[in-house]
Amino acid sequence: MKKHVMQLSGVLLLMAAPVMMKAQSVEQVGNAVEKVGNIFKKKKKENPEATATSTPPSAAKENNRIIIHSKYDFVAGDSLLFADNFESTETGKFPTQWKTDGSGEVVTLEDFPGKWLSIASKGMYIPKIKGGITKDFTVEFDLIIANNSNSHTLFIDFEDALNGNFDLYPSNPFLQLRIYEGGSAWVDSKAKNISTNVNSSTYNEGGKKNHIAIRKQGERLQVFINEEKTFDITNAFESKRTYSTFKLGAQFNNPAAFLISNVKVNGYK
Repeated sequence: MKKHVMQLSGVLLLMAAPVMMKAQSVEQVGNAVEKVGNIFKKKKKENPEATATSTPPSAAKENNRIIIHSKYDFVAGDSLLFADNFESTETGKFPTQWKTDGSGEVVTLEDFPGKWLSIASKGMYIPKIKGGITKDFTVEFDLIIANNSNSHTLFIDFEDALNGNFDLYPSNPFLQLRIYEGGSAWVDSKAKNISTNVNSSTYNEGGKKNHIAIRKQGERLQVFINEEKTFDITNAFESKRTYSTFKLGAQFNNPAAFLISNVKVNGYK
């Protein structure tokens, strides 16, 4: 009986052995699959990190941006020829130091100190300078464009004449600076046959103050708008001419208004 039991146990062990081996094999395969899976999981995890450290195209463009610095080197002439801030003119009157073919009046503004000359559209305005301006000179003034219109132009003329004409485009040799809405600025020199333009990024419209500064030295013209150098033309003027008349004007649509103040014209000794 004991012998049969031992034989039966042996048979059972032999029958169980393949099952145990099969289970062990399955476990080993499972472990191997798990290890392979972990390898792929690690690789998948590394890809987002690599993407995160890459530089986007927009950032690369931003890094390539160049910032340019310049210097405001305008210096007024050392001999004062004309100055008018309109403080001596009664509000509502036209200033006695000027002449025009249009109309205008001195006004005050709520948001800006001092007095301002409100000029009319299509009129020209000439400061009374005895003997005219000198061969080399500087001109400065403040400008406000109130109640901005969609179309307007500022005109600044320098003319080789003392006849007091108010022509916007005179027959005499002249140089004209024009500034349009949006800051598009032009220089035309009749004697030099020059016509060139740039865009000013600092020209203020709609109730902000602009400071215009102009310098003539020999043939050279420099124009600054709010301390930004807008023009620097080395052969704009004829060297043998004296551009003795300075005049300005504007064209605009209602309800816009052009206002000027702190006008200074200087020469050189």
